[in-house]
Amino acid sequence: MDINTIMIILLSFVIICLLFVMYVMYVRIQQLLDEVEMLTGRMEITGSELKQLTQSIEEYKRMRV
Repeated sequence: MDINTIMIILLSFVIICLLFVMYVMYVRIQQLLDEVEMLTGRMEITGSELKQLTQSIEEYKRMRV
């Protein structure tokens, strides 16, 4: 085996490893995007609950006066 063959094998192995790392990163990014969508839905619900809470506090203040 000459040096060119060894280098080709080594670089091929490195490329395969990098492709695997890219795939793992892609899967993780998709998981994080799903979590962001889920959290956005919770924030919207929290926003409407906050509005309802604010209205309830205002009504309570009016009743006390």
